[in-house]
Amino acid sequence: MNTRDPYAPTAGGYDLFNTSARPGQLAALEVLLPRVRPDWGPILDVGAGSGLNSAAILDRLPEAQVCALEPSPAMRALALTNIAAHPEWFGRVTVRPEDFFSAPLPERVGGAVLLGVIGHFDAGERAAVLAELAARLPDAGAALIDLQQPQRPRRIEAYDFTAAQVGELTYRGIAEGWPLDTERMRWRMTYLTLDGERVLVEDTTEHEYRHPAPAILADEATRAGFTFDQIGDTPFWLLNRP
Repeated sequence: MNTRDPYAPTAGGYDLFNTSARPGQLAALEVLLPRVRPDWGPILDVGAGSGLNSAAILDRLPEAQVCALEPSPAMRALALTNIAAHPEWFGRVTVRPEDFFSAPLPERVGGAVLLGVIGHFDAGERAAVLAELAARLPDAGAALIDLQQPQRPRRIEAYDFTAAQVGELTYRGIAEGWPLDTERMRWRMTYLTLDGERVLVEDTTEHEYRHPAPAILADEATRAGFTFDQIGDTPFWLLNRP
């Protein structure tokens, strides 16, 4: 485990391990995109990961600029690799190495994406994030977030969350979780590369993640001046500026 970059084990096969979740993320992005305002400012991608959401925005909105924040060196390398395949995007996207509170945020943002991110913030930090977004989004602007399962902390026995076969090798992701308090959980993520039954690579990392209840987020959003609207029966929600 790389203690300096806890996402280094994840980065080894991130887009493969994210395959099962990707259709839902894309569907949620399609709900957000009609609500963004590229003419107002760049689209902010917080915790950009491998850059797939930034790439989707750049591809679907030719007039949009993107400001992507990704403090993990390993994940940021993936994002830059994905962007490098599209030199026509180079003038439209900035991938910054800072986190939300360290980066020089644009004064105005035309929309925001925060997927797999909100659980990294405690209540005070969430209030600050919401206030910063509210100050920068236009009237009727929107941001996309997700609330990862479970909705409230509980014991999660080890389970396979994804598996992919690429050529002769199989890639498996295994998750296990423990409740720490009414909001925090400790997660252990194991990433395996298998040749048949033989384990070629086994990477494990642990992290804490918060699981605030939707009602708590709705109250925090309201106090920041947003409505908090679920996208159908999914883990995705829109923060809407009235």
